[in-house]
Amino acid sequence: MAQSVTITTSTSASQTGTLVLDPTAKSTTVLLTGSGATSSNATVQVELSLDDPTMIPLGGPSLTFGTLSSATAMTASAVTSLVYTVLSPIGAVRVNSTSGSTGGTYTFVLKALQSETA
Repeated sequence: MAQSVTITTSTSASQTGTLVLDPTAKSTTVLLTGSGATSSNATVQVELSLDDPTMIPLGGPSLTFGTLSSATAMTASAVTSLVYTVLSPIGAVRVNSTSGSTGGTYTFVLKALQSETA
């Protein structure tokens, strides 16, 4: 069953939704969908972490995220749905809004489905 997280952009930036994944899975398919005001100019990125979240001690360092290539700075008006498949283990994936919306609210949903076989 896929995990999902939802963020809703408004006039403020820096909305983030994170999914902690099974770092032993062989592949992960990520789906980003968007809906809301067509005049919204909110911008998001899909980012992933190769860190194993089960190995990070409490109070220790946090996960390190990097942008999933080609998933940089997508504007709300351009996103209906995007699918990415990562054919290597990843520990977490997140959607991160990098700018707020000036044309109304916009909702992004990030889903991840993992497979034990590639």
